[in-house]
Amino acid sequence: MRSDTSARLPWSARALWLLRFAITDLRSRISVLKVFLACLILGVTLVAATASLYRVIEQSLLEDTRALLGGDVELDTNEPIPDEALEWIRASGTISLVRELDTMVSDANGENFFSAEILIPDDAYPLYGELQLTPDLPRAELTAQQDGLWGAIIDPLLAERLGQTVGDQVQIGAATFRISGLIQAQPDRSLNANWRGLPIMISEEALQAAQLIQPGSRVDYEYRVQTDRDLTVWLNELEQAFPDARWDTTTFAERSERLAERLDQIATALILIAFTTLFIGGLGVANSIHAYLDEKLGTIATLQTLGLRRAPLVIIYLLQIGILGSLAGIIGGAIGLALSAIALTLAGDAFAVSGSNGAGQWIALWAVPLLLSWLFAVLTAYVFALPALAKALAASPAGLFRGKVEAARHEPRSWRVASYLLLAVYIAATLFWLPSSQLGFMFLLAVVVLWGLLEALIKGLQRGAKALENGGFAERNFARRLALANLHRPDSPLRATLLSLGTALTLVVACALLVSTLLRALESTIPAEAPALILYEVLPDQIDTLNAGLESLDPTAETELLPLVRGRLGAINQEPIAEILADDSRARREAMGDEYKLSYLSGNPEDLELVSGEWWTSPAPDGQPAFMAMEDREANELGLTVGDQVEFLVEGQTIAAEIRALYRQKGLQTRFWFEGVLQDGALDALIGRYVGVVYQSDPAAQQSQQWLARNIPNVITLSTADWLKTAGDLLSKATAGLAAVALISLTASLLVLSSVVSVSRRRQLYEANLLHCLGARHRAIRLSMLLETGLLTFIATLFATALGALIALPLATVLLKLPAGDLWWLGALVAGAVSSLALLGGLLPTLQALKQNQAMLLREG
Repeated sequence: MRSDTSARLPWSARALWLLRFAITDLRSRISVLKVFLACLILGVTLVAATASLYRVIEQSLLEDTRALLGGDVELDTNEPIPDEALEWIRASGTISLVRELDTMVSDANGENFFSAEILIPDDAYPLYGELQLTPDLPRAELTAQQDGLWGAIIDPLLAERLGQTVGDQVQIGAATFRISGLIQAQPDRSLNANWRGLPIMISEEALQAAQLIQPGSRVDYEYRVQTDRDLTVWLNELEQAFPDARWDTTTFAERSERLAERLDQIATALILIAFTTLFIGGLGVANSIHAYLDEKLGTIATLQTLGLRRAPLVIIYLLQIGILGSLAGIIGGAIGLALSAIALTLAGDAFAVSGSNGAGQWIALWAVPLLLSWLFAVLTAYVFALPALAKALAASPAGLFRGKVEAARHEPRSWRVASYLLLAVYIAATLFWLPSSQLGFMFLLAVVVLWGLLEALIKGLQRGAKALENGGFAERNFARRLALANLHRPDSPLRATLLSLGTALTLVVACALLVSTLLRALESTIPAEAPALILYEVLPDQIDTLNAGLESLDPTAETELLPLVRGRLGAINQEPIAEILADDSRARREAMGDEYKLSYLSGNPEDLELVSGEWWTSPAPDGQPAFMAMEDREANELGLTVGDQVEFLVEGQTIAAEIRALYRQKGLQTRFWFEGVLQDGALDALIGRYVGVVYQSDPAAQQSQQWLARNIPNVITLSTADWLKTAGDLLSKATAGLAAVALISLTASLLVLSSVVSVSRRRQLYEANLLHCLGARHRAIRLSMLLETGLLTFIATLFATALGALIALPLATVLLKLPAGDLWWLGALVAGAVSSLALLGGLLPTLQALKQNQAMLLREG
């Protein structure tokens, strides 16, 4: 009769005994499981860091979207709203007006010039949130005139760039201003303010003194409305009261929805990369558990022979996996949250979260990510460890009497069902946690497809290796035959190598291709083609003065000017937009409020790429629709193709055009982002401003910029060198982030690979020394190992290069609109170098071990 001492103990004592036994047994061989812990910790670190960062950023940006927008509703237009509309709005809520215009600002010496965004808020500003200024004085007092100088409240970063501080003077337009304060916090600060220009607040009287507004100047009128009414009903009533109004209307709910959608997409992509790393780490878990249980097979069989029932034995090893998973989850989660906190500290107040609900926010932003990190670490440990554990516990104790205990070839059916159920729970938890379940599902679908392709590739390679071996390819070459046999044998490391190293290398290759594409675009392509200066807001009567002044400064300078006409789409194929989108009020408001930037082709200085249709050479005919080319994204959103007719409303006039071509913008090289270009002459009667470029050297461009700021202050200039420096700084930060993620993923992969090597090293050493005892030379054995490693390196490199390029090249072409197809060799070089170092690094210890005493290695085998 079998005896089980633990079964006679009380439940609590039995549980304590099992836990103590599990810990004691685990401590005896914890060194074998170092890779287990390291792989899980790395994966959980990325998951916790990305998830907690996303939660903090999301809550800080979305906790009060009314303040971010400036009101419940924003009506954006380039001219004042009629008085009758203002009276209608005031009858149902509170309204605030902020006028905005772009200009140039320089220090008192007129040496450093930067673009800036002039803000002229009214007395009701801000409707939501709080404007924080330094010094803490009323805005009207800070912007008032003192000692003959108007006050200007500027952004601290702009003051730093100008090298000025409070009390110093700056030049804006035709007036000299005194820096009277700094904007410490602006509730409605635009997320793209650094690109348009840093803000400067001045008064209405100061605006007139600066002479920034000339006939034809563009001024944005942003009316923010605060109302207690239902916004959908309010907007519908406003549209019915003023059906011909074409305001760009945005509600705080729409802003919140768009912002949340974009945040969800970015966060999901990052978290999926983290889960990919965790998945790679799971392979290391499986390999480590396999190696650990191989050493415990004798212990398991002995305990069963001595009478320990299977149930307590299962509990013991499940406890060990849970303990290790919990330990890795807590450590990795803590490291990830610490990295997130450091990143938020470096970001300063950009993503500050209010403390209105301190305990609840602390739990949501920090405790919940830590708890979920622990949960996913434990789930990952069990998902990848259960198959190996099931085979080990199914081993027959009778092997003790034969001198060798072997794990079962297949896990029992009940264990297989449990593994599938646990995998389903794991997938469901992943989809539930991801911000965008749709992207998560697409990722899982891609993983399934990738897994299927990978399995087909592995089977094809195994069959190919077996066919080559049996076909006489290695008939007289022992090393070649042994290398081919090692690839198709049942315990070949081929699958584990491709899954771990191949997946991580794919991520590294994709990152390398995207980053190198951006770097090349900034460092070579753009500087070679870009002008030194980009000009905005040039008025028609200023063209001769501008050309003469720039030519006098630099006779070699080349200036190209293009007209810029802003219009709103009125009809498609003679059907009004309002009728086409009658069933979708939101889409109708967006389409009727959007402004299209229209211009002429005129030599195509934007280097627009034709997608379909054809360009023209003739001017616009009188009395007939002009030919037009439309930007492909705008056309695709409206379902427009070549041959369709459109009508634009510009300053009360209608421009009819026939779409003859669709074109693609050229990504970073595009300067003005025209939505449409028409035949020359079609816009002549409506041209109110020009944009342009100046080709000259950078030193000459600085002189030109200074001259334009002094003599034609309304013209906004952008130095390409300054823009490239800003873009380069942003790119370097993005590159560092991508490199950090790729490095962690690669580190996890290398750990997995080391576990693969460690599992197979004993087999390789035993078989190599057995072959040597049977007459094989060490040289032939080493050569076979090198050939096997070389084949694995080549396969992993080819796999990662192809898949990494398949991911990166469409992203570069479609999203960035930058050519990257010729950089495939760089991905192959990166993949080849990393895989060679990883696989050869794992092989060297095995080759060194061949020099040891063969008899000792065989006794240990």
